[in-house]
Amino acid sequence: MPSIEVGDIATWIATAVAIVSAATAAKASKAAEKQQKEATRQAMINAEILEKEHDLKLREWTDQFFNSTRTWAEEVCIAISEATHISENPELNGEHKRPVLIKLSALIDTGRWYFPNQWADDYGTHKEPAYRGVRQQVLDCVVAAYDALKESGPAYDAKSELVMCQREFVSHIQEVLDPRKREQEIKKILLEFEVSERLRMAPGKR
Repeated sequence: MPSIEVGDIATWIATAVAIVSAATAAKASKAAEKQQKEATRQAMINAEILEKEHDLKLREWTDQFFNSTRTWAEEVCIAISEATHISENPELNGEHKRPVLIKLSALIDTGRWYFPNQWADDYGTHKEPAYRGVRQQVLDCVVAAYDALKESGPAYDAKSELVMCQREFVSHIQEVLDPRKREQEIKKILLEFEVSERLRMAPGKR
């Protein structure tokens, strides 16, 4: 029977250790690669979620602005309706007109916060900053309503002019607010955010 030398045993042991070490290293490398892929996938999902959150915050700010604009527009509609009612009743004198004129005048100025004059660098440069440029059409409707109410009386029936101002104003505001389009955009963002959140919470791929 051949004898086994101590050196041979040491070689076998070293070989076995090397094989085990290589297998362990390969397993560890595979696990690290899998972990890296999962980390990359998670980072991409988190980046997408952050982008959607940014879109939602921007939409929230936009909603606040449009809600303020809508509130202002509602006050304008009420004021023009009051002016129309006054013009329909000749017995309503200046005491009834004055509060509505004051309201319309204030709404014209506050409307400049939402609809600033255009081409401010080219027209009316000698005026105060808020009054430089050309007034937007939506504010022209309010100014026309103010003028019509101011001139209304026995010699001038302002009702038809005020009704036209109201209709034109509502049409301009609807184009600005565009509630149907904004509602669709919000639903789209929320749906994309929901999908991204589900992906983030999903278990890692094996």
